Amino acid sequence: MVAAAAALIVFRLIKQPPILGYLLAGVLVGPFALQGRFVSDTETVSLVAEVGLVVLLFAIGVEFGWERIRKVGFRVVLIGAVEITTMISLGYYLGRALGWTPTTSVYLGAALAFSSSAVLVQILRENGQLMSLRGQLVVGILVVEDFVAVVLLAVFSGYANQESGGSVEVWPIVIKMAIFAVGALVFGTLLAPRLMDLLDHLKSRETLLIGSLGMCFGVGLLAREMGLSAGAGAFLIGTVLGDTKHRDQIARLITPVRDVFAALFFVSIGMLVNMGDIPEYFGTALIVTGVLIAGKVLAATVGSFLTGHDGETSVKVGTSMPQLGEFSLAIARSGSEHAAVGAQLYPVVTISTLMSSFIYPLLFNSNGVIISVFSWLLPSRVKTEAALFSSAIDRARRAMAPVKPAPHSFVRAMRSTAVSFGIIGLVIVVGVLISNTGLSIASDLGISTDLVGIAVLAAVVTLTVPAGLVLWRVLSDLGILLARRAFIRFKMTARIHAAEVISIGIVSVFMLTAGVWLVTQLLQMIPVEDLTSPTPALVMAFSVASTATLAMKIHSQMDKTFRRTLLGDRSAPDVDPGAPDGSDYAGD
Repeated sequence: MVAAAAALIVFRLIKQPPILGYLLAGVLVGPFALQGRFVSDTETVSLVAEVGLVVLLFAIGVEFGWERIRKVGFRVVLIGAVEITTMISLGYYLGRALGWTPTTSVYLGAALAFSSSAVLVQILRENGQLMSLRGQLVVGILVVEDFVAVVLLAVFSGYANQESGGSVEVWPIVIKMAIFAVGALVFGTLLAPRLMDLLDHLKSRETLLIGSLGMCFGVGLLAREMGLSAGAGAFLIGTVLGDTKHRDQIARLITPVRDVFAALFFVSIGMLVNMGDIPEYFGTALIVTGVLIAGKVLAATVGSFLTGHDGETSVKVGTSMPQLGEFSLAIARSGSEHAAVGAQLYPVVTISTLMSSFIYPLLFNSNGVIISVFSWLLPSRVKTEAALFSSAIDRARRAMAPVKPAPHSFVRAMRSTAVSFGIIGLVIVVGVLISNTGLSIASDLGISTDLVGIAVLAAVVTLTVPAGLVLWRVLSDLGILLARRAFIRFKMTARIHAAEVISIGIVSVFMLTAGVWLVTQLLQMIPVEDLTSPTPALVMAFSVASTATLAMKIHSQMDKTFRRTLLGDRSAPDVDPGAPDGSDYAGD
């Protein structure tokens, strides 16, 4: 903090970005400078950097809110995909051109693919562009990058463990991340506003601040326990709080804390640079930095242009991305622990991170110069064709955007089906997590773990019943609709009623079979030895009775939250699984 304070004062006086001062201060007081006189414990430095990143990402989430990020939509996914794919390819071929092994080159490409959320958002904020279209697109791309980075880190960790019998399993990580993200958003939207109302009722700024940070680190810890990024969990709960009425209060309270941890984070990143490696790897790092800047600017610009944005906006997004981030260092570090990866990877990436940090503030404001140069170099015909192409893409994107009127009955059916499956999946995941924790606590307290398992199992099954009823109703209505159309087409209208009864019977048998299968799977995930003796039967009956009184209300709230949070349906009504109206698909 002493180094950060001194650097901040100096760089403010010379009118330079504080980030550069923090990084330089970290280099000078780090464990690799002056024989580690000031700081010698690199593990502590890494921990401080990680904690700082969690707070920074939480503050970013609060500033934006999930609704604003969701509205950016599929565009940022496409831009992120173009950018990540391009940079991994460029990094791989650059590594091979430098004479590195294929494995080291793959790690280099992965390290070059991800930008620093902390640096980019800080620069956007200092330039007053965080809430602009440029800022929204950049933050959306950073969200995509962070989730892909978590998956790649898990893949590389599995690859590193292959020699000891480990394996690389990508899809379980992707599914786990998707479930966690949906669960954090849905349950966060259900619970966080109510908790914030309670904290605000206490009329204490301290309570509101510490309570917000408690949620930040709580969800971050939950993500960490699931093998994911703590920063991703903190960002998600931050976006939830950013959509509440307490957003401005939280933002005001969190700002000083964010500034403190931002300083710690950037100084800590500087501390990880080994001054002794700079002379040896400076030339290679300079080449890598050049490829990083050119590739990131080009890839993000092209990706933005392909999604229908004009040339100026595309160049602004492109010049916002070329800055290596914390995930780049994490990937390089994981590679340095693997025997097949060259020792030069980590020092080259760290030096390149420092170089790009010094160049980035200048590059960020260079979009005007770049646009002027290209306007002068490109022929008028090319500029005209590019403008027409961008307009055509934008019109096509707007035409494919969802319209305001109520969707067709089939679309409503598919939405209800997806939401119901999502609710069932979330209830099961939460139930298994509660069961694992509860069984561990019960064992420590000497309580029968079997009774705890029975109680959780009964509650999970009861809470999934309303979603199952919605599924049965939707599938029955669709079955009736298809049966009517088929029999009318073949001129068998006299037998339509029988066909409807048969279709309902088929759906009922299918749902009953699926329910039995689901219970058998739950018995494997929540092991229960005895269900027939009196005490377990009483516990099960009590759990079912106590849960059933809340099941319909919980389902209604989760359904509404699912639709509003993930589907953007702001007028989603409370759903009654037993109501005959509101979803009469067969009648359309």
